Amino acid sequence: MSEDDIIYWQDVLELVQAGKTANLKCPFCQGDTLTVTKRERVTSVQCTAKKCGHFIEGRFSAEDVAE
Repeated sequence: MSEDDIIYWQDVLELVQAGKTANLKCPFCQGDTLTVTKRERVTSVQCTAKKCGHFIEGRFSAEDVAE
């Protein structure tokens, strides 16, 4: 993932960090196609559009960022 990709994800990650996980728009294709899943302390945000498929995964919750 490039630094440019991370910049695109920034707004979405801030919303996820604030607890919003529904009705998020993909920063790449602009579709309402993002799904957010959490597995233990790892959060995955993925676009489900067939032509897009961008995703980011990491520890994005407020508690994890504070550590």
